Amino acid sequence: MRSVSQRLRHTRERNKNELPSWAESVASATRGLMGGRNLQLSEEEIENLSIDKFIFHVVHHRNDEPILLDETPIGDFEDFFLERAMETLRGNRFTFADGSITRTLLKQVLDDESQFVPVSKTLAQTFHAGRDKRIKAGVMILMTLVTGQRKLLSVLKYDHEEAVTYDITDDAKAILKAIANSFTKSADALQKSALIEIVDGADDGNIVVVDKTVRHEITDFFRGFLACKRLFDDKQMTQAVETLVVEVVKKHQNDLPNDITQNVRGRYYEAVQKRDKFDATEFFAEFFGAHGSAAVRASFNKGLAKKGMEGEVFSFDKSAVKKQRPQKYKTAEGVKIDVPEQASDTVKTTTTAAGTVVTITTSRLTNL
Repeated sequence: MRSVSQRLRHTRERNKNELPSWAESVASATRGLMGGRNLQLSEEEIENLSIDKFIFHVVHHRNDEPILLDETPIGDFEDFFLERAMETLRGNRFTFADGSITRTLLKQVLDDESQFVPVSKTLAQTFHAGRDKRIKAGVMILMTLVTGQRKLLSVLKYDHEEAVTYDITDDAKAILKAIANSFTKSADALQKSALIEIVDGADDGNIVVVDKTVRHEITDFFRGFLACKRLFDDKQMTQAVETLVVEVVKKHQNDLPNDITQNVRGRYYEAVQKRDKFDATEFFAEFFGAHGSAAVRASFNKGLAKKGMEGEVFSFDKSAVKKQRPQKYKTAEGVKIDVPEQASDTVKTTTTAAGTVVTITTSRLTNL
């Protein structure tokens, strides 16, 4: 029988032309903005990831109490749930808020494995208490995952989907049957997911969240359940993308047209004013258009990973980006300097005891 890592490797090979590999989309992540930490796994850790414990409880089924279970063997579905957990790594980054009860409960599971089932029941009761007519019935899943010496936790909410099956009788008639209490392998049924790592000595913990109800953020319900806060705010991320775009254009300036290279910040300003939300794929296509080659996209994706923003979807902070205007200087001696936006990085000013030193770096100087 093939190991879990072998089966996962086979799955990735089968889908390599359809989806970015986990190694590319996850293992490249590094420390993020403002010194923040990110949940990150190396390629080797991804290959060796396995589910240690698994259980689910039925929630939001219109009764006062959830249906709590003592054991739910995972059977042949380990690969499927591993893939769902790994997909969460391309979500939005959060940390636990001070005094998070959910963090306290999950830490109990890590400290004492015998607490796994009792804690899962407590979490299910808390999850079920946040009832809303808009929330579909389903199951809350708790998993512990291991890779090497590291332990992760995963919380998933799967919606029930009514399935229709049929039996064929001896007289060639089909009898339809509705099965209401089922959750399928459909990715659409997975509504909320959180992958969590609690590090000894850290009070907050690292969380990656995908909430399909509000993809660019998190619903108040799920935020309240986890008791978490966004790792980076909208202003930080808006400014970080601006910095990244400038870096990418500078790197590929010989392959990009003048309307991009000579107006990077202005183009970004206009993009932010027109769009409410940042989605990497949509933004890249709009900003670079037909000039967004594979090489440019690779640099853009790598930059997002380095900033700890891979998979982030957020609301642009329109006030965080200023419209660029040409810089104009005039010295006491009457020398005028006009610096167009695209050349702003080539001019530096330094104040000394003797006065201000203006340094202009150029590849070529022309005498007019």
